[in-house]
Amino acid sequence: MATANHSKQISKPWLSWAFWIICFFGINILLAVVQEKLNITFFKGQLLLQGGCEIGIIIATLLINHFYTKEKFHFSNWNIFLCSWMVDLFIGYYIIAIILNHNQMHHIGLYFVLAALIGAAEEFTFRGMILGSLIHNWRGKNPILGGVLLSSLIFGLTHAVNAFSQPLPNTIVQIVVAFSLGVILAFMYLRTNNLITPILFHLLVDFTSISLTNTTESQAGWGAALPILIVALLVLFFQLKPRPRTQIKRDFNL
Repeated sequence: MATANHSKQISKPWLSWAFWIICFFGINILLAVVQEKLNITFFKGQLLLQGGCEIGIIIATLLINHFYTKEKFHFSNWNIFLCSWMVDLFIGYYIIAIILNHNQMHHIGLYFVLAALIGAAEEFTFRGMILGSLIHNWRGKNPILGGVLLSSLIFGLTHAVNAFSQPLPNTIVQIVVAFSLGVILAFMYLRTNNLITPILFHLLVDFTSISLTNTTESQAGWGAALPILIVALLVLFFQLKPRPRTQIKRDFNL
């Protein structure tokens, strides 16, 4: 992907999201038609369609970024577990949770692949493309704070589409959870300077949730959503201190 030259071209992040939303619905409608025409109702077929949707979203994001947003996806630092206590804490927590609960998990191999595709699709889009574009084109005094909050809000609101397939209260909770995770994932990317980090964490979160509940629908309630929101606010506070902020600005050419 081409590195952004923001002194010559200013892309509008909201327009990148609009392009992506059009592709998102287009891909989902296309696969829904395929599912109906082929009468795909069995479990593995549905998972294959959902995986195909995520691959389509990854391709759409890469094309939008290549031709319009032109953000560099950072993969510079591979010592991801030595860059931030936050990364060690969250990734370690989910690895331990998976080990302790593996006997209760369903379709481990299939759900792992699906979670990996979901993680890659959403992280390339919301952290790699949209967050990067927001912080580079921010007009306010604090591009890191503004970029993190707005990209996380966009990430949360995108999950409103799930209201078509699950109860509205579940969707509202999912939006809050997605916003909170968006903040955490954003700082994982910014602090480690490697997009693999949020992809890995996103994979672990989705894999744990999907394999334990045997569904991709949100099962979280406010009892889980509010603690995650509090954790996100704490992460926001600790990761915006002068030292980590200076490192982020250096890594992302701010």
